[in-house]
Amino acid sequence: MDPFAIDEDTLKEFYNLKTLNPTTSWEHDSSNLIDLTKWQDISPTTDNSYDILKDLISQQQSSTKREIDRYLNDSSTLLKNTTDPLTTEQMITKLNNSNISLDKSGSDKFLHYLINSKEFNVKEFLRDIHNKDSFDDLTKSLDNLDQLIQFQSNDLKSLVQLNFTKYVKIKNRLDQIYNQFSTTTTQTNDNEDYTEDPVLNIDQLHEKVDESIRSINLKLKPLIDTSQTIKNFKLTKQFIEQNKHFFNLPKILKKCLIKNDYSNLIIEYSKGLKLYNDFLSNDKPLKSINLIWNEVEAIMNSYKDTTWEKLINPNIITIHSSESNFLPLFSKLLDLKIDSNPILDWISIHLTNLQNQLIERLDHEMIKIIDAQKKILKLAAFTNNSDNTTAENDQYLINMKPYLLINQFFEQSNDIVVSTTTSSTTTNAINSFQGLTDRSAIVEMWLLIIKYTIEFQTVCNKFIQLWEYIEKFLDGTYQNILLNDKRKDNILVGDLNIINNYKFILQLDPNEINQIRLKGEEFVTLVMERLSLFFQSSQESLSKQQDQQQQQQQQKPQSNETGLPSDYGFIPPTANGLSCLRYLPKIINPFLKFTTELAQLNITPKSVEISRYSASILIKRCVGAISSIKLRDISNFYRLENWDVYTTITDPLTQTEYEITQFPEIVRCFQEYSLRIIRDFLFSFEKLPVINGISIVGYPSKQLLTGVELQQVISMEAVLESILKNAAKDKDKPRSSHTILTLTNLQYIREITFPTILQYFDDAFEMNLKSKPLEIFNLLNKMETSIFGNYLSELKINLRDILEDKFKEISWPSFESTSFRVGDYILEALMLLVTIYSECFRIGPQLIDKIIKETQIFMARYLFEAFKPFIGNLSSDGLLQVTVDLQFFQKVLGSLLEKDTEATLTACLQNCFQNDTKRMRTCIKEVEPIVNSNLERTRVQFAAFK
Repeated sequence: MDPFAIDEDTLKEFYNLKTLNPTTSWEHDSSNLIDLTKWQDISPTTDNSYDILKDLISQQQSSTKREIDRYLNDSSTLLKNTTDPLTTEQMITKLNNSNISLDKSGSDKFLHYLINSKEFNVKEFLRDIHNKDSFDDLTKSLDNLDQLIQFQSNDLKSLVQLNFTKYVKIKNRLDQIYNQFSTTTTQTNDNEDYTEDPVLNIDQLHEKVDESIRSINLKLKPLIDTSQTIKNFKLTKQFIEQNKHFFNLPKILKKCLIKNDYSNLIIEYSKGLKLYNDFLSNDKPLKSINLIWNEVEAIMNSYKDTTWEKLINPNIITIHSSESNFLPLFSKLLDLKIDSNPILDWISIHLTNLQNQLIERLDHEMIKIIDAQKKILKLAAFTNNSDNTTAENDQYLINMKPYLLINQFFEQSNDIVVSTTTSSTTTNAINSFQGLTDRSAIVEMWLLIIKYTIEFQTVCNKFIQLWEYIEKFLDGTYQNILLNDKRKDNILVGDLNIINNYKFILQLDPNEINQIRLKGEEFVTLVMERLSLFFQSSQESLSKQQDQQQQQQQQKPQSNETGLPSDYGFIPPTANGLSCLRYLPKIINPFLKFTTELAQLNITPKSVEISRYSASILIKRCVGAISSIKLRDISNFYRLENWDVYTTITDPLTQTEYEITQFPEIVRCFQEYSLRIIRDFLFSFEKLPVINGISIVGYPSKQLLTGVELQQVISMEAVLESILKNAAKDKDKPRSSHTILTLTNLQYIREITFPTILQYFDDAFEMNLKSKPLEIFNLLNKMETSIFGNYLSELKINLRDILEDKFKEISWPSFESTSFRVGDYILEALMLLVTIYSECFRIGPQLIDKIIKETQIFMARYLFEAFKPFIGNLSSDGLLQVTVDLQFFQKVLGSLLEKDTEATLTACLQNCFQNDTKRMRTCIKEVEPIVNSNLERTRVQFAAFK
């Protein structure tokens, strides 16, 4: 036999080892246990009783220690084979999911969750491992555990029967040992000389026995705990089954919230509240009951907070909102047992929110407006400091070019002579125009002001909508709706007494109603102060509005107004009249609309009065701004004159056609549209509704209409001043097409433009300005006479120069000729008239007759005076030449010849013949062929006179 042929098991048994590769101490790796078989057939005696008990206790202690070490050192292996008694899942998975540490070097707390461990704790097991299980889950687990216990009961019974004999023997031996120790102790007490080892003393035995009992109990405790746990589970199961609805209440409430099932939420909550009150009345203040109810209250409080947040959300009040947005939320709050009146808080919060919104939005937009104004003023200052001329600066600062496109802003009429009926069709035309009416920087400021208006209107519309709701709370309409709904719900639930609680919460006393109205009045006052402050500002004070708003003082009317556009801060600096007419209605109309609606809420008498005052300021300031800018722009209209023919006009009396520039039409369109806008502002009460007898705008006062009338006359005078500025440019050379066009423009303005404007004014304002003896027409006639006189003066000077130069070239006393053609002094003078005729024929044919009349009389008189020195000193040929010239002059004019001219020329010829009329007639007859020959030769040259 091979001495080294020994297997591993033999070695481990021989050396009492658990493994052949020991890593720690011998005690830890040793498999040696106390051998109790040697005492099996030996009866206890005084000598061996202690050794038997010692081995027994040591064996027990070793077994307990090994069990603990096994759990601590081999937890991973044991846990893999350990399952949850309730779900049969692996415990290692359950512990990891519950974030319970399995660190061997740390706490052995995980043993509290192992059913096979002596450290098992049923409370911690349920609290930490099964804290998320529902009632149904726990019930099912208990049923499974009960079946498992029933299944294992037979094994337990067999185990007990198998070890019963051994247990009886051990008990018998323990009794014998105890008796032996008792006997020994008695002998020791009787014999004081007893010197045996005191270890056998009964007190020591008692300690040993206690230690042994503790060790035994350590093993038995899991069985006892398991039994108690099963009992507790059964009691818990029974209690939970009896109160299933209460324990499931948090889960039920959450499901109702997820499904938005508000009705069942309140019903389930009411049932749960009744059960909880029953627990309290039955003296069952169980911790679990309180925990469940605290969770229920937390859910309901959270829902209450969420409901309140929805109720006070600013977005719940919009222009298109309705009472269905918030009344159901009020109903929910009532069911959720609130202690205070939610109506007052809701109203106060929303009014405060709107007031804050108004201030924040307006301040934000005002900063942009002020920045835009500064940008425009900076550009103006830069231009003024440049080297350009003043005229160029003004032309840059005030953009007049859009006026040249004014016909594109309005609907066009086939007939250029526009009546008041066609002008009314142009009211909305400018709104459809897509082009710019001013410089981009100015249009940008206009758009910012419109945005400012929109912010005003948006917040005020929200307030108006909110106040309509508030009024229904103040008069009890909404309270009745809520109470009626509650009556229906409570009839279904069966609780009728709760109505009294609702009445107490919803009731508003007179003092509370008064405070709400004062709060609404505060908002209206803020709106009107901001509105008045903006429209009463000048261009200088606009940038100071922030400081004025912080002082919360309403700005008083300007005491140092100059009537200039700079007095109006709500108008962009250097904005032209067209942009004002285009954008001001978009600003004013919304202001008047929501101001009227605010007043018609009739919150308080003060809110109505302050709305009327603000509306009157707004209208007066806007009318003043338009009048001021209109006057300024009309004074600059002379820059628009490009002397291009705009259209041909037919004189209604003579049916003569003449041409005008665009200037008169620009004047008419601008005047009519500005009057239309002013009329819309002053008579805005026609478009604004009257509700509850409240209207903030009435028929304009006589004083206001008189002021508008005066401004209208002044603006028409400015038209003439603008024409004079252009006429003054041609003062040194008045004989030009510019003068002819100026005269035709003045004629058209006198006959068509001004009467049309006056008729439009009378129709718009129901006045009779046209029939009044206006000095403007006398001034216009004087202008025509003056300009036409200047034109004729230069023309006469030219004629005089021609006549003098050519007349002096002839030596009348010694004049001799054989051809007798018409003299150059007559031909060149008449050719000048032909030129004038040609100039006037196209653009001012109505002026031709007046010009030819004045010039021919001037020529005749000049010739009359020129021949006086030669009376009686003319040669015979000279008399013939004079006769030919004067006869040609008369006949070439044809139908244009004036009687005065004919008489003057005849008198001149008589003087030349020294009043010898017979000789004169004879000479006239003799030269007739010569005159006719000259007429035929110059027929083409002087065809204009035919």
